Amino acid sequence: MEISNYVQYLSASNAFGASGVLDKHGNIFGAVFAVFGIIMILFSIKVKKMGSFYLEMENHDPVIKETGYLPAKARIADRRESEIAGKTFSEMELVFEYDGEVYEKWTPDLGLDGEINIEYDPNDPSSFYITEEADIEQSPDKDDNGDDAEELDDPPNKAFIAMLVFGIALLALGCGFLYDFYFIRS
Repeated sequence: MEISNYVQYLSASNAFGASGVLDKHGNIFGAVFAVFGIIMILFSIKVKKMGSFYLEMENHDPVIKETGYLPAKARIADRRESEIAGKTFSEMELVFEYDGEVYEKWTPDLGLDGEINIEYDPNDPSSFYITEEADIEQSPDKDDNGDDAEELDDPPNKAFIAMLVFGIALLALGCGFLYDFYFIRS
């Protein structure tokens, strides 16, 4: 094929060629791509307003299982400190009475005083645990130098950017198909 015939062939037909699905139905593909592009751009704007977009696939809700443990009160009888490898550990002794017998357990010191709520196993009363939450002040995190660690800013919203770019690409592709079908087609 000579160059002049090739140039004449290209100028006489559209970008899809002289035959094929896109030549006959390019307007449908163009309209579908343009509509999906507009929807994607609008959805990306919605995601931008939300601030961030995360998909959590894990269930973080507590699962409450019936253990058969019963609620009771225990008192703090004693406290002690132990030093291991240069670190000091504080413990408290819990004393719990059930059916005239006394049960005791050493646990990490939570800073609680007086009587605290526990739950115990009626079949083995020496097995009990604390159900009361301690009021512990959260101290700021420290870095390696002992200075307060800075909180990191939220990462940029990558989902918004990806959806916006994809929406613009779909819209451009759809408009290209429509332009080619209606204006360039011979």
